[in-house]
Amino acid sequence: MRTSAGDGTTAIVIGAGIAGLATARILSDHFDRVTILERDRLPQEAVPRRGVPQGRHSHLLLAAGQRLLDGWFPGLADDLAASGAVPVHASGLVWHQIGDYRVRSDLGFLAMSMSRALLEVTVRRRLRQQAPNVRVVDRTAVDSLIVVDGRVMGVLVDGVAHRADFVVACSGRNTQVFDQLAAQGFPAPEISAVRIDMASASQVVRRKPDDLDGDLAVVIGGPANGHRVGTMVPVEGDRWIITLGSFFGEVPPDDPDEYQAFARSLPAPALADVLARAEPLTPVLTHRMRTNLRRHVERLDRNPPGFIALGDAVCSLNPIYAQGMTSAALQAQALGQALDRHGPTSPELARAFYRRAGKAVDGPWRIAAGAYFADPRATGSKSTGAGLLNRYLDMVSRACHTSLPVARQALLVQNLLARPESLLTPAMILRVLLAVRRGG
Repeated sequence: MRTSAGDGTTAIVIGAGIAGLATARILSDHFDRVTILERDRLPQEAVPRRGVPQGRHSHLLLAAGQRLLDGWFPGLADDLAASGAVPVHASGLVWHQIGDYRVRSDLGFLAMSMSRALLEVTVRRRLRQQAPNVRVVDRTAVDSLIVVDGRVMGVLVDGVAHRADFVVACSGRNTQVFDQLAAQGFPAPEISAVRIDMASASQVVRRKPDDLDGDLAVVIGGPANGHRVGTMVPVEGDRWIITLGSFFGEVPPDDPDEYQAFARSLPAPALADVLARAEPLTPVLTHRMRTNLRRHVERLDRNPPGFIALGDAVCSLNPIYAQGMTSAALQAQALGQALDRHGPTSPELARAFYRRAGKAVDGPWRIAAGAYFADPRATGSKSTGAGLLNRYLDMVSRACHTSLPVARQALLVQNLLARPESLLTPAMILRVLLAVRRGG
């Protein structure tokens, strides 16, 4: 078995998605050399890649995630704008839910809307410019971790051992790293899964200046018994990505006429009206996701030194909530905080990080996973009090039709700038109750 040589402290990141890129940026401040190993061929242009199965569908980088990426990669927003990403004010968000439109609110700054592919390729370029000690190697599939005397010492690729002082698996929800560690005697994390049988179908169409009278994004929640949703986000190249979704076994059609009919079945006409007159640029493409999945790494009482997992490997959520990339960024931030406190060689690093990561994903998990138990067809790991919380959140959604303070706070929570508990303060509960009474 050959071994790659190296000097100084080294780290390896498995996976070059947003989680891997953000992690590499964090590690670049703590290690002499950082190598990202990616199974896919990484394109030089903004085109979808095979290893991101939902990459052709609509994506949103929530405000918390954008703030973190802007801080780690100064100039990123300018690069995205120069490549055609669309500036968006939260006040330009058209949101229909539970029978009516939300009152418009704002978060006080511009967001950028673009394709997942453009975001990835732009972050990769910024990473190379700002962290010259980071190397990205594509078309390289990691076979397994190297574990010696209970410590992860690197990874094995095609029979070659690549040694490293630290390994981070950003290898997605189907990662096998915990199985490999279990074979070495380490406990596997407990898993929570909520079965939702989500299916989505997306089409890219030409975007015109008069679409939606200048509004830039649409989110429509289906009626409580229908579970049909639609989103429309502007991306570079004067295009919309329109994504229609449904749950519990219903699959949106990929036939163009049936796809339009499905859009027309939503409880508000905005998406269907644009779709009916727009020039299609792609066929309708589908994607399925059976469960929301969380590995409770924060509960592990023993971890191998020299290793952590991050991103979808820890928590993978229904993409219709657009929380995945921001959740990964929040976990990367937690890694940076743990490294600052404990240092890269501390045996306490993994446990400290996992505790912080668990707190970082608690909010997204409660929002994206717990809400489905409002429907009796949802099965899986149901948290205590989920029924009562869902009834209250239904009231919050109704209050958003008329109450600006409630709508703004809900938007902060959904952008992961505030914790869900902020909707449960006595003052907020009173606002919700009064708004629902007025609306009723």
